[in-house]
Amino acid sequence: MDITPYFLTGIIIGSIYGLTTLGLSLIFGVLRVANVAHGAFIMIGAYVAYTAFVALAIPPFASSLLAFAIGIAAGYLVYAGVIKRLGKAELNILVALFALGVLLAEVARLIWGPDFVGYKWTIGSVEIAGLQIELTKLIGAVLALLITIALELVLRRTYFGRAVRAVVQDPVGAMVVGVNVDRVFAFSSALGIAITTLGGVFLTLFIPVGINPYMGGPYTLIGFVIAVMGGLGSVAGAYVAGLLFGVFESVGFYFFSLAGFAEPSQMALFLAFVMLLLILLLRPTGLFRI
Repeated sequence: MDITPYFLTGIIIGSIYGLTTLGLSLIFGVLRVANVAHGAFIMIGAYVAYTAFVALAIPPFASSLLAFAIGIAAGYLVYAGVIKRLGKAELNILVALFALGVLLAEVARLIWGPDFVGYKWTIGSVEIAGLQIELTKLIGAVLALLITIALELVLRRTYFGRAVRAVVQDPVGAMVVGVNVDRVFAFSSALGIAITTLGGVFLTLFIPVGINPYMGGPYTLIGFVIAVMGGLGSVAGAYVAGLLFGVFESVGFYFFSLAGFAEPSQMALFLAFVMLLLILLLRPTGLFRI
């Protein structure tokens, strides 16, 4: 049987995986903080899309702007209220972010309830290599690529990007030459979490009944796997690794289904982790560097 449809499906969902990981990788690359509340902000983006669509009939590509704005505010508050306040106490920051993720999940449960919810939005489909692909998913994947390119250009071609690279290489030296290190940290945190919530909106196009307050846990794990695979701190690496992860998962599902496994999706996820281990054995720093 032809595995092309599974490969294409993996590329499309992998593009979204890559997008949701960009913020995690950016925050670690600049602030050297592992955002273990990552999945909670994906969940917030998902609920923004769900509420906007169900209550106000706003399509997800429009509500993504609202999710991005909410993420900017949340990211700044996380930096000012947690990361900056706790300073260099890395373990304390880790615990505080974990507690924040739990708190956000419980608040979401109080607001939206514990049940799985979702929505279905379609604008037609297109056939590629014999596979009928919903336009919403295809557009989401393309937008994820464009956002990645835009972020990479910002980091490589703008004053802010040069300031970020200077802070990453030598914070003290950057401060000496006039870079406002605190502002770079704050903006990087805000931008990273904003992109994460934006990714949560796009993710809802693929999980029509999978939105719930505790959905963040698996995506936090997947995000760290992809970030490590791509090279912690690398934007391009996070996106490419997301594509690879999506392909491993989708193609693995195909082969495990053929082999008659009872839970091919779980085995496909296992295969993706095995591929991570193999990549890290060959390239311990990941595929890319910041």
